[in-house]
Order: sequence, then structure tokens, then C-alpha cells
Amino acid sequence: MHERITSEVVDILNRAGFRVYKVNSNYCLDVIASRGYRKLMLRIAINIDNEKKETTEDLKMFAYTFSATPIIVGLKYQGGMIEDETLHERFDVNAINLNTFRNILLYERFPMAYAKRGGLYFKVDGQKLRKLRIERKMSLGNLASKLGVSRKAVYEYENYNMGATLKTILRMMEIFNEDLTMKIDIFKWNYYKEVKEIPDRSPTGRIAKRLHNKLKKIGCKAIGFKYAPIEVHAKDLEISFLTDEGLDKDYLRIKIEDVINIGKILNITPVLVTESLSGKNFDIYTIPIATIDKIKSLEDLKQFIS
Repeated sequence: MHERITSEVVDILNRAGFRVYKVNSNYCLDVIASRGYRKLMLRIAINIDNEKKETTEDLKMFAYTFSATPIIVGLKYQGGMIEDETLHERFDVNAINLNTFRNILLYERFPMAYAKRGGLYFKVDGQKLRKLRIERKMSLGNLASKLGVSRKAVYEYENYNMGATLKTILRMMEIFNEDLTMKIDIFKWNYYKEVKEIPDRSPTGRIAKRLHNKLKKIGCKAIGFKYAPIEVHAKDLEISFLTDEGLDKDYLRIKIEDVINIGKILNITPVLVTESLSGKNFDIYTIPIATIDKIKSLEDLKQFIS
């Protein structure tokens, strides 16, 4: 089932004109795609509630690092099947079913409702609601009374801070004879919008940690990953590093293939960092970690890699 959903996602992306790469290994993402300025990082899940927090955190950080949108395309959640045209969420990543994904990518038909604890909610066109309320000479309190909600709730609707239940939306339509719902643009995602800096997380692996620490020491903005195809991304250089932590040669080849193809989608340069160059013969720029240890400044690293 996972493979079938993945294949359909790839087909939809191709039909929508995206450059697409299906990741070979088990990382925080399964498919990566780009079209113009838009980049998507997709995780395929049978049950979205089975997605682990640490994996989803890496998906969010990976997407944020490369100005991409993370999306989980799933089949069901703990409460049942994921409904069409409905947005769910898993650790602050939007989750939708295959039909909704298809409708968004091919027909620009975005969901109107989103699932939260307590039921389904609809995004309210706050500006339109405020305009209609003022035209009818209604105060916040007057409208709240007619809707059966609090004055604060109406204020939050008008400021796009809160969704409304179906019952409230239908009541709004009765009062104003207008549709006050808005589509939910899942591409407008920024998990760290309230945070000026990406949380500092260390990668796994001895070489990866050594690399990450060294880059930070010479003043490089280095972002570490635990479940992504790369271990470290040097933001100042726009270079992504993967490391050989004594991996099986065939597995390492697959990892390198993934990173090279992901690099083509994201327009980044991948570099392999190893214990030594002994016996290494891969079609990727390779540096021993001991060489990086000797570099004294960020400028030296730039010159060395260029």
C-alpha cells in the first residue's frame, strides 16, 4: 500500500510539471519535488498517527532549511480514514489524503476544513466578515450573540486566528447570505515563523558530529540532521555534507545516489566526508574528516571546496 501511494504521488507530481525524485532509503521523507520556486518534501504514511516526533522534526527542519513545504500524504489516522478536502496535522506538518493531494496539485482545489481536537473547523475570511459586520452596523457582541459564540471568538475570526465549526459557518451564511469560508493554502507553511534561529540539533554518527562541531567552531551556520539523507548542511556555503560512518559499500552507494539526485532538485552541492580516502571511488566530491579538522576559517573552507 505504501508503495502504491508513493507511485501515485510521483505520477501526480510529474503530471503537474514538477521535477521529482523518489528517495531510495528510509529517511524522514520519501519523495522530493520542485517546480520553479516551489519545493515539496513529502512523507508517505499509511497511518499518520504512527509518524514519530523525531522523524517529523527532521522533516520540518529539512524543509525549512531549503525553503520547501513538508507534507504528509496519508491514508488514515487514529480516528478513521482521512477525509477528502480535509487537512490534518502531525507535529505541525500538514497531512492530507491522496485525493486531496491530487486536487491541489492538478486542479488547485485546496481544502476548506481542518481537523483539530473537538472536530472539523473551517478557515474564516476575516476581512470579509468584518466588512459585512460593519456594513450591517453590528458590534462584535451583536454578531457573537447571533452566532452563539463569544465576542472574543468573533474577534479571532476577523483576525484569522481561529477556525469556526460547521454550525457557526452555516449560521454566518444565514445572517449575511455570503460564503465566508476560505481555502487553506498548504504551501504557505513556516513552522519556525516565530523563531529567528533554527533550533541547534546535533547529527548522529561520530564523523557527522565531528564535522558539525568543526563547522560551528569556524563560524559556519551548520544545521545537523538525524533522519535526513544528509547529516549536515552548511548554510553559509549552501553545501550539504553526508558522511561515511563505516557503512556497507552498497548502502553507501545508494545513499550517495540519493543525495546527488536530491542536490539536483534543490540546487545544492553535496560533499562526502569520510574517515580516509583509502579505497573510496565514488562519483562525488570527497574529503577526509582530518582535512576539515585542519581548516582554520570559514574562508579557508570556501576556497578549499571551490
